[in-house]
Amino acid sequence: MLHPYVTKDARLFGNVGAALVGENGKVYVGVCVDTASWGLCAERSAMAAMITDKCYRVRKMVAVWRDEKDGKLYILPPCGVCREILRRIDEDNLQTEVILGRMDVLKLAELLPRHEWPDPFD
Repeated sequence: MLHPYVTKDARLFGNVGAALVGENGKVYVGVCVDTASWGLCAERSAMAAMITDKCYRVRKMVAVWRDEKDGKLYILPPCGVCREILRRIDEDNLQTEVILGRMDVLKLAELLPRHEWPDPFD
């Protein structure tokens, strides 16, 4: 299945890039790698670089894709898997600022509604 932001003719690897600013102030980058047998989002690729550096908390993150046809740049929200993995790496990542547009920034907690552990069922 093609990424919703990718045309049939576009390459399915390296066309989405992500950058994370770690708690340590370093910037970690990653690219997507989507093949017929396996897929890795750019955000998770950047998370792997961050974890390799023994950093687990993210201050800010952004992912982008440029349409090769018209050259326009798009900021992409992280997929649900990336949101959940970021949360699982460190619970404090719920406070990560996710850049969604020029003037649009939300905390990861806002993108993961009902992320709190539920009350017991009575």
